[in-house]
Amino acid sequence: MNHWTLKGKTAIVTGASKGIGKATTEELLRQGAEVLFLARSEDLIREAEAEFKANGWKAYGMVADIGEEKERAAIFEKVQILWGRLDILVNNVGTNVRKPTLEATFEDLQHVMDINVGAAFDLSRRLHPLLKKDGGGSIINVASIAALTGVMWTTGIYAMSKAAMNRMTQYLAVDWGGDGIRVNSVNPWFINTARVERVMKVPEKVQQINQATPLGRVGEPEEVARVVAFLAMPASSYLTGLNMPVDGGFSQVGIL
Repeated sequence: MNHWTLKGKTAIVTGASKGIGKATTEELLRQGAEVLFLARSEDLIREAEAEFKANGWKAYGMVADIGEEKERAAIFEKVQILWGRLDILVNNVGTNVRKPTLEATFEDLQHVMDINVGAAFDLSRRLHPLLKKDGGGSIINVASIAALTGVMWTTGIYAMSKAAMNRMTQYLAVDWGGDGIRVNSVNPWFINTARVERVMKVPEKVQQINQATPLGRVGEPEEVARVVAFLAMPASSYLTGLNMPVDGGFSQVGIL
């Protein structure tokens, strides 16, 4: 058996039209998986679907708002139609409300928690029977280094939500381990995506980031995607409950 492949595996990636989500979808496809990838933008989904299929990969784009319960139910039905089982779930969708802590409202907190934690939990719960079906699968949650250490260039409610996602990861790893389902998270630091574009345009901030990162640079989406793919592979079959930093060593240094 080749433990370093995803050939024959089925996967879902949420928030997959750009950034880490799109890079993860591409990496899973490259490693042999069939992937149902989701996002709200139909234009971006169809563009990515055409790109992936041009490479001969089995990619299925689905327009879905992960924050809506009826659409999470529709995702389950789509997987039933496509495969009737599931091997890999990547909960990548995330949101933020960029306000100073004292300006953030309870509604802001509720919105961020509902998307970053609630939607990921509900989708995982709904898909549990399909992940369990063939002896177990792998859930990978995309959290943030802000969940593990202080990061000033984000918001308190975002950090709280991602810390909750990490705790959910650990709990489900214990709760569902008997079903053969592994649950891990990755915790990226600054990654070169549209989400951090405004910071990357300020040379002084880029210099601060690089100085605070032992590897001396910002990460790339593909570098996160390769860690996700490893956690989905049979090669990582004895790993569960991990909240893995993907941060160039930043979390070993301190607060920025």
